[in-house]
Amino acid sequence: MKRKLLILFILISTYTFAADVTGNVFLDNTANSENCTITFTPVSPSAVLAEVTSQTNGSYSANIANGVYNIKYQKNGYLAYELLNIFINGTMKLDDVTLSSNNLVLVNGNVNGTWSKGNTYRVTGNIVVPAGQTLTIEEGVEIKFDGYYSLIVNGTLLANGSANNYIKFTSNSSSPTKKDWNQIAIYGTSKLDYCIIEYGKIKNDDNIGILHVLGNLDISNSIVRNSEQSAISIRNSANLTIRNNKIYNCAYGLSIDTTEKIIVENNEIFNLSIIGLNIYQAATSSVFKNNIIHDCLYYGVQLMNVDYTLERNIIFNNDSGIYVSYSKPNIINNTIIFNRDGISLYDNEAYKITNPVINSNIIAYNSNYAIYSRSTNKPQSVSYNLFSNNTAGTGNVLPVGVGPIITQNKNNTPSDAYYNIFVNPEFESLIPTESTFCTLKSDSPAVNAGDPSIIISNGTIVDIGAKELGGNLSTGEFTNNKLTKVKVFPNPTADFLSFETNQNYTFDSIKFFDINGKNIDQIKLDESKSSYLWKVSSHFNKGVYLYVVMNGNSIIDSGKFIKK
Repeated sequence: MKRKLLILFILISTYTFAADVTGNVFLDNTANSENCTITFTPVSPSAVLAEVTSQTNGSYSANIANGVYNIKYQKNGYLAYELLNIFINGTMKLDDVTLSSNNLVLVNGNVNGTWSKGNTYRVTGNIVVPAGQTLTIEEGVEIKFDGYYSLIVNGTLLANGSANNYIKFTSNSSSPTKKDWNQIAIYGTSKLDYCIIEYGKIKNDDNIGILHVLGNLDISNSIVRNSEQSAISIRNSANLTIRNNKIYNCAYGLSIDTTEKIIVENNEIFNLSIIGLNIYQAATSSVFKNNIIHDCLYYGVQLMNVDYTLERNIIFNNDSGIYVSYSKPNIINNTIIFNRDGISLYDNEAYKITNPVINSNIIAYNSNYAIYSRSTNKPQSVSYNLFSNNTAGTGNVLPVGVGPIITQNKNNTPSDAYYNIFVNPEFESLIPTESTFCTLKSDSPAVNAGDPSIIISNGTIVDIGAKELGGNLSTGEFTNNKLTKVKVFPNPTADFLSFETNQNYTFDSIKFFDINGKNIDQIKLDESKSSYLWKVSSHFNKGVYLYVVMNGNSIIDSGKFIKK
C-alpha cells in the first residue's frame, strides 16, 4: 500500500511542478518548418532534460519540469540558435525563433571585397576597412559581433539591403542586451540602405553612439535601435544624410555636434530615455524636416548654439516638445502636441540669448504651456500659429501683442495682432497609428492660415502645422513651377468655377486632384484661352480639391477650391 501511495505522490508531484511550454520556430527560406529539434538542457537541479520537434507550421509544445534551462533550436542545414538560462515555471509561451540558412564565416582584422548573400559573418575581433579599400555587403547578410568589437571604416562601406531582406549588424548573443558590441565608426565614406543596427554601445559621457560618424554617411530606410547610448552620433562629419529611418530604444536618437551641413528628414525617432534629436551645433544650412519625434523622456528636440530651421516635424508625447537654449532657430510649420510644454526656452544672458522665431506651428493639447520660458527672455516673434487647449496657457513670457484677440485673419478667424489663432485645429485623427494622424480636415481653420511669405509649390497660402493639406501635389509631374496668378471664383462653390487670367497668359488645360494629390479629373480645351467657366462635376463630393492651370507642360497657376 505504501509503494502505491509513493508512486501516486510522484505522479502528482511531476504533474504539479511542470510547465506547459509552447512556441514557434521558423526557417528563413521556406514556409515548411517541420522537424526542427528543440532541446531543453537542465541548468538547475530541478530541471529535467527534454526534447521536442516542431510541426509543419513551426509550432511546438512540451510539458517540462519547472527549472532553469538552456534551450537549443536546431535543424540540419541551418545555424543553431540557443537561449541561455531560461526560467520555466507554469504555463509559458516562448518568443518566436527563426533559424538562418546562412553559412557561417569568422572574421577579424582588415576586411574588404564582397560579403555575399547567404552568409553570416561572426566578428571575433575588431574589423577594419582600410583607407582606399571598399567592403560591399549584399542583402540578407548578417554580421554578428561575438564580443565588444567594432567595425571601423577608414575606406568605403557599401551595405545595400532591400525592403524584404535587410542587412543586420547585431549581437551574437542568444539573449542580447543594449551593450553587447561596440560600434560602427565611420571615418571614410559609407552608404547604408535597408540595414538594421542593434544591441551595441555601452553608456558613455560623450554621447557616442552605436553608429558613430566622423566622415561621410548616407543612411536610408534603416533601423537603429537598442543601445545604452546614442543611436547615431555625428562629430565633424563632412557629408551626412539621414533619411527614412526608424531610430528607437536608445538613450539619444541623434547626437549632433558638427560645423558641417547635415540632412535629417522623414525619420521616426521615438522611445528614447533622454532626447530624440539632440543638436548641439550644425551648419545653418542643415535640414531638419518631416520627422516624427515622440515618447522621449526629456525632450523631443533640443536645439543649441546655432541658428537653423526646424520645419514640418510632428513632435508629441515628450516632456518638452522642443527645448531651445542659447540659440535663435526658426521653428516653422511644426505640429507640437501632447507634451508637457510645447516649446521650452532656456538661456543665460551672460552667455547667449535664446529667442527663436516661432511661425505657422500648431501647438496644442500640451499639459503645461504652449511656450514656456525658464528665464526672462522671450521669442523673437510668434506669428501665424494655432494655439489650442494648452492647460497653463499660450506662454508665460511672450512678445507684446501675442494673445489678445484684436482682429481676424484672412479666413475671418479671430486672431491677435500677429494673426495667431486660438481655435481647435480640427485634425482628421489624433491616433498616431492612423495615416491621417495630424492631417487637417478640409474645413480646418489652419488651412490657408499660415504666413503668406512662406512659399509652397502648389501656389496657395501655406497651412499652419506640419502637414500641408494636399501637400503631395508638390512632388508632382510638372516641369515648370512658374506661377502667374489666375483668378478663380466663386470659392467655395457648389456649381460653377470661373478661371480668368489676370495677365497676358492663356491656358489650354486644367487638372484636378484630391487632397492626397490623386488626379481625379482633367479639362482639355480645343484652343488656349484666358477665361473658362467650368461646371463642377457631380462626382466631386463636398471637400477641398486642388487645381492646376496649364499651358502645354507649363504651370500657369495652381491652388485649392472648396466644393460646398
